[in-house]
Amino acid sequence: MQYRNDIAGLRALAVLPILLIHAGLTAIPGGFIGVDIFFVISGYLISRIILKEMEAGRFTLAGFYRRRALRILPALLVMLAVVLAVGWWRLFPQDMRDLSWSTAATALSGSNIWFWRTVNYFGDAELTPLLHTWSLGVEEQFYIFYPLLLIALHRWLPKRIVAALWVIVAVSLAAGFALIAVNKAAAAFYLLPARAWELGLGALVATGGFPKLGERAKPVAAWLGLALVIAGLFVITEESAFPAPWALLPCAGTALLIAYGETGGTARLLSLAPMRFVGDISYSLYLWHWPVMAFWRFERGLTLDAGEMAATIAISFVLAVLSYRLIEQPFLERGKAWATPRVLWGAVIAMLVVAGAAAALAVQASKARIGDPRIERILTYLDYDFSPEGELQFKSGLCMADSINPHFDVGRCATLRPDRPNVMVLGDSHAGQVVQAIAERLDGAHVLQVTGSGCRPVWPTAGEKRCTEVMDIGFGQLPGEGRLGRVILSGRWHDEDIDGLLRAVRHFQARGVPVTVLGPSVEYDEPLPRLLARAVARGDLAVARAGRAQEPIALDRRLVPQVRSTGATYVSMQDVECPKGVCPLFASDGSPFHFDYGHYTLPASRQIVAAIPLEALAPAQTKP
Repeated sequence: MQYRNDIAGLRALAVLPILLIHAGLTAIPGGFIGVDIFFVISGYLISRIILKEMEAGRFTLAGFYRRRALRILPALLVMLAVVLAVGWWRLFPQDMRDLSWSTAATALSGSNIWFWRTVNYFGDAELTPLLHTWSLGVEEQFYIFYPLLLIALHRWLPKRIVAALWVIVAVSLAAGFALIAVNKAAAAFYLLPARAWELGLGALVATGGFPKLGERAKPVAAWLGLALVIAGLFVITEESAFPAPWALLPCAGTALLIAYGETGGTARLLSLAPMRFVGDISYSLYLWHWPVMAFWRFERGLTLDAGEMAATIAISFVLAVLSYRLIEQPFLERGKAWATPRVLWGAVIAMLVVAGAAAALAVQASKARIGDPRIERILTYLDYDFSPEGELQFKSGLCMADSINPHFDVGRCATLRPDRPNVMVLGDSHAGQVVQAIAERLDGAHVLQVTGSGCRPVWPTAGEKRCTEVMDIGFGQLPGEGRLGRVILSGRWHDEDIDGLLRAVRHFQARGVPVTVLGPSVEYDEPLPRLLARAVARGDLAVARAGRAQEPIALDRRLVPQVRSTGATYVSMQDVECPKGVCPLFASDGSPFHFDYGHYTLPASRQIVAAIPLEALAPAQTKP
């Protein structure tokens, strides 16, 4: 198939924003849409290759998978082997265990399924070295089913290929909307059924599914496509419903660029030599950049300064060029002379060897013991949210709807009682972390937990469907016969939440309910157990203290006067946890004060709640 310079440049347009946002540049909030651009390009190129060979009568599945194996696997498997080696050298056992299992899933083309099941709200995406491979899983699974579909359509419905592809695109897009509507946003993001429409758009371009335009209209359509892609980089954020509907912006733009931008101004722009160069190495650049940045963060901390951003991007480029020239190109060139069975069997064996080695390392890491028992105990808290104590504290899937289990039990968690004073804790997981301790302290009161991970209690309610559903319960008329004696609002607040928080306070005050607002919790740049383990290993706890994030402190100071001006009670969690500016790193039982970047362990939660003035938590006394 003829090489298109503009598509090489389009690959560069896809990968560069990914690098920048993953390095921590927030000026391009939608940088992650580069993956969606890649999907459309892949759908187009694969369809062109398959249909051209079908028309010539020389398409075979074996030949197709041979080319895919030579294109994808060599660089991928080498990267996986290097990541495993570096992980075994530098990571703590729990991190190595997780990395090894994700490596096995990646080698077997199932990393998107693995991360769908394992990456949750409490996870640390920036410290998951292979998280970026989820997109490869989607593509590789598409390559399994799509050729079979085209074979069937070409044989029995050759004049209905375009119509069939439009149906698939529509059904897949509808699946994305449906999954988000039923609180399965993670499944929509990671899994093929809700992503197939993006590859399908590219396929439609290849099969003539886009209308033919005149020579004057083509440049207009191409520039519109580029505008849609650029707009997506800046208007789409991590909070946007994705992939449906917001991925339509970059995907439609990419399809227009491919369909109508082979010549003209957009083609000249995308065909510039630097863009073609980056596009040519884009696959290797995508493979290597995220492990580089993840391992850097393991060593130096989650937040990269400008110099570290530049360094990780530069290292990624060096590795990408080496991978492209020493692995990608040689395999593609030399592979032309290899027999197809040799390539396919070699690919299967290589995948199984890497997956088997990774699984063996995962088992070994699970059994590994650290010489210092203090460090070993600290690191067990990286798995705290799956522990019985963590389940007691947060009640995920029962009283806290999270992205994996969005269920919320109104009867058990949000029903007033007439025989006891009622207090409602409303908010996200930063509210959920204190409910158990508040219930223990308010002996005799009935504490309602109305929480959803990532769901801040602002009015009017906002966010994912599961968030609006749970928050609407808290802001609405609660079931039961009792009277609400106090509302405690808590969340991982952001500046953009302040107006909504103040409206929430007034909403409850208008109903005669006293309100307490818990300010932002102390946070760290990375999970505190990992910081503590590193600090104990070096014999210097200042290493951990230096990881305290500064933004929540500043936000706390901005919130104090604004919340108190409404007449509500404001509790500075910064001051409660860190009197005189010194934060405890361990709870009274020796456990880390936080089990991740900012959530308390249960012993720490009890200490925090015990330090909050009782009148800020207790239900108001009913006047006779």
